[in-house]
Amino acid sequence: MKFRDKPELQERLAAEYVLGTLRGAARARFERWLREDAALALAVARWEARLAPMAAGVAPVTPRARLWRAIAAKVRGAPPGGLWESAGFWRTFALFTGGSAAALFMVVIFTAPPAPVPGPAPVVLRVPSNEMGATYLAVLTDAKTQKPMIVVSAGRSSNDLWVKPLDPAMHVADRSLELWALPRGAAPKSLGLIAAGDKLAAMKLASAADQSLADVPMLAVSLEPKGGSPSGAPTGPVLYTGPCIRYW
Repeated sequence: MKFRDKPELQERLAAEYVLGTLRGAARARFERWLREDAALALAVARWEARLAPMAAGVAPVTPRARLWRAIAAKVRGAPPGGLWESAGFWRTFALFTGGSAAALFMVVIFTAPPAPVPGPAPVVLRVPSNEMGATYLAVLTDAKTQKPMIVVSAGRSSNDLWVKPLDPAMHVADRSLELWALPRGAAPKSLGLIAAGDKLAAMKLASAADQSLADVPMLAVSLEPKGGSPSGAPTGPVLYTGPCIRYW
């Protein structure tokens, strides 16, 4: 599939990937593209930054006791008592409602009118948050291979810095990867340790991104002793770097 010259297709695939509706072979193929294409990684980072505030705002819900009883009965092999205590029923109901919600969400995303303000990609998701449009973005690459390795993003007025590793194999046993801000005319400042794995994780900035990153043109990742640099400055080799840009 030729997607590099089709920004609308890139946005659609990135949105489906972040929502979790891109599955199977299509998802595996997309993840291969993601490791090779910085523009695609930026599209994914934009969607993750848009949807992360929504996930954070959802309150946890405790399942009803009868659902746990039905699950326990199913595990023991005993037939649950009645339709409303049937684990199979609730599983089917959850799959149906989850699929319906995802389908409805996709319809809202891809049928909503584009934002009137032009930009690299139209923001068509309407969420009451001032973090949706103005975002700091960085794609950190391997200096030798130019391969995108990490995507970093933060809403302009947020103190949450979202970090998405693109290759779990970059982690080294008994060592830590530390993310650094490289301010103009100042010493590197640690932003935190990158957790092992390939899941999106948040780091806390000392202040809103517009204060913490406004004068930071570059980010970098160094390999440090387990637990991070003992000196407060990079001590190991710098593995990945990338420009920190304003997306607004």
